[in-house]
This record gives sequence, C-alpha cells and structure tokens, in this order.
Amino acid sequence: MTATTKLNLPLIDAGQAQKNVTHNEAILALDQLVQATVLSQTLAAPPATSNDSDAYIVAANATGAWAGKTNQIAAWQQGVWNFYPPDTGWLVWVVAQSRIFVWTGTVWADAFGMLASTLQGVQLLGLGTTATSANPLSAKLNTLLITALALSEGGTGDMRGTLNKSTTANTLSWLFQTNYSGRAEFGLCGDDNLHLKVAPDGNHWTEAININNTTGQLTLQPGGLLGGGRLKSMSWFSVSGTWTRPSGVRLALILAIGGGGGGGGIAGNASASGAGGGGGAGGLAIKFQDVTSSPAVSVTIGSGGAGGVSTGGPGGNGGATSFGTFAVAGGGNGGPTMTPATFATAVTGGNGGSASQGDYAFSGSPGAPAMRFDANNVISGNGGSGFFGGGGLGGIGNAPGNTGASPGSGGAGGTVASNATGRAGGSGANGLVWVWEFE
Repeated sequence: MTATTKLNLPLIDAGQAQKNVTHNEAILALDQLVQATVLSQTLAAPPATSNDSDAYIVAANATGAWAGKTNQIAAWQQGVWNFYPPDTGWLVWVVAQSRIFVWTGTVWADAFGMLASTLQGVQLLGLGTTATSANPLSAKLNTLLITALALSEGGTGDMRGTLNKSTTANTLSWLFQTNYSGRAEFGLCGDDNLHLKVAPDGNHWTEAININNTTGQLTLQPGGLLGGGRLKSMSWFSVSGTWTRPSGVRLALILAIGGGGGGGGIAGNASASGAGGGGGAGGLAIKFQDVTSSPAVSVTIGSGGAGGVSTGGPGGNGGATSFGTFAVAGGGNGGPTMTPATFATAVTGGNGGSASQGDYAFSGSPGAPAMRFDANNVISGNGGSGFFGGGGLGGIGNAPGNTGASPGSGGAGGTVASNATGRAGGSGANGLVWVWEFE
C-alpha cells in the first residue's frame, strides 16, 4: 500500500531513501485539504501569478498546466501546481462565492442548497431575525414573493395557499398591526363565518363585516355604509314600473342610467361616401336615500334613441330615467349624419346625457365622430359607452350601425362607401335603475 485510502496521502516505505520528500508531499496535501479553501471554481487555466497555497477548483475544458484536471483542486505550492482529485463528500469553501461546496462524485454542488432541498422537521426558522417558541417561523423583511411553479418547471402554473384550523370554535385569521398593536383582523374568528374587525388601539375591536359561510349574506356594522346597515336585497329595473320597499328596508342606494342616443344614419350614393356619428351614452345619477317614508316609488326607464334612418338623418335622443324624484338621469343625444361626398371631413358624435338629480351626477360618454377620407374610405362613430360599457361598434365600408350593447350605451353610425343603398344607424340601449336595499 503506497497511499492512504481517504486523502491519497503518500506512505513512507520501509528502507525508503529521501523519506523527507514523501513526508513533505503528504504534509502539503494535508495543508491544502484539511479545512480546504479555494479562491474560485470558474478558471479553466492557471492565473498569471499566484501566491503560495493559492488554490482553485479547475473548471471545465481546462488548458495549459491544468489540462485534463477538470474538477480537481489545483494548489500552487512551493512553485509548482499540485493537483488533488476529490473524493465523494469532500467539502471546500469557495471564497469568490462565500459558500461551501461538496463533491457529489460527479459535480461540485452547493452544500447548503442540497440541505435546503430536503429540509424537514425544522423546529425554528428565522429569516432576518430570531425565531422563538412563540413565533417558530419569523421573518423580518421589506418584500416577500411567493410565486407559482410554472408548467415548464414541472408545476401547473397555479398558486393556492391553504390555512387550516382544528375546529369551528378556533380562530384562523390574519392580524395587521402597527408597532405590534392590532389595527385590523381578517379571517374565521371563533366560528366559520368570514369576519373583518378593526381597532384603534389593539384592544377595542369593532366588527365591520361578517359574511355568513352558509348563505353568503353580508352583514355590515350599523353605519358602516354611509349610515346604512346590512345589505338585504337588490332590485333591477330594465323596464318602467313601481319599486315597492321590501319589509325591513330602511335605506336605498340608487343607480339611474339614462337611455343611449341612436347612431346617425347615412343616405346611399353610388359615387360618394359618408357615415353617421355615434350616439352619446345616457347620464348616471347615484343617490343614497332614506326610504322609510316611501313605500312605493315610480320608476321610469328611458328608452334608447332610434338609429338614424337609411335615407340620411341623425339618431334619436335617449329618454330620461328616473327613480321618483330622488335620482334622474338624462338620455344621450343622437349622433349626426353627413352628406355623402368624395372629400375628407368628419362629424362629431352625440353628446352624453347629464344627470339632474342625485348625490352624484355624471354625464355619459359622448359618441365617437364619423370620418370620411375619400369616396371609398369611411369610418362611422362608435356609440358612447355607458356605466357598464358596451357602446355600439362603428363600421367601415357599407354597414348599418351596431346597437348599444349595455344599459344606457349609444348606438353606432351607419356607413356607405360609393353604394346607392343607405344604411341606418344603430339604436341606443335602454336605461336602467339598480336599487341596493339596506336594513
């Protein structure tokens, strides 16, 4: 046996001459391999200059004095490069990366990365702070990212976190604090309903929201919504009628939307083009009203304006929508027409309707203008989008205007491009009343 099994240190034979040479070779190997440290593992050729005991893990495709020594430890010792082939389990501190690497038998792997990939049964874990038995997982951070494992990485691309409690009577929640004093808590607090609680000082808590886990019914703290209580029901009117106050309802949040204006029509012309402007959207009125003294309220739904006729004419104006006198929203104006011709021009769309009654009053979006470029190229105006979007889409070539698709939206203008047949504008959409009813 001429060398040790583990570190391959040379052994001195009995009667060997120059025993000091073999002894010194073993000492140099021990000096390098015990508490092993290398400067880097990215060089494939020796550096131009080295200090005694400088060492490296030789990178792939090594050249020069390091040729054929890939993955070995190269140490500059007493003016020559000595090489130490690693054995499985050797640990080396790499200065450039400030990490410990382990030889697996095939590669130098990050030792901590291998440990972290199979970390199990950890009792305490602190990130940037010290974990305690009271808070066994603790982190002191400024940002946190948890992202899904992509399909290309072997995952599904989904991310769904799960929090679990033992029984209904336990609490499962997120607690939000300022300087370690509670200000808000969100979760299953003492039952299986979803709660949101707030506090000014961490001690005096007020429940703002409670959602029943069986019915989905939302309960609000009295005064939690502009002085309102629990949302009890909702009513939706797309045609005129009468609203009857449900039993127990005290307050109502009312949204009224006027009818949308119709898009402009365009007359036919075999050698010229033209288009109609889009109709404007109806206005929006919002009112929060005490309805305890209003058992019934008349509801009027504004009709959408008719599209302009195919012989050429503006779209009709949308009608006004009202919830009694509490909320009134005007209809959008119809889009204009243009006279077919061959020169470039444009006409504006119809103006959006305005609201005359309500706590908050908003004008509807105007219809888009129609544009002619020459005898064959023309674009009609889109209808104005209402509160729910859906304005009629303008067209090109020879096409009638599209109607408004959502409550209160305007119709689009018609288009003619050197065609003797005229095209009508699209009708505006009818208005709407939406009532949220609170106890």
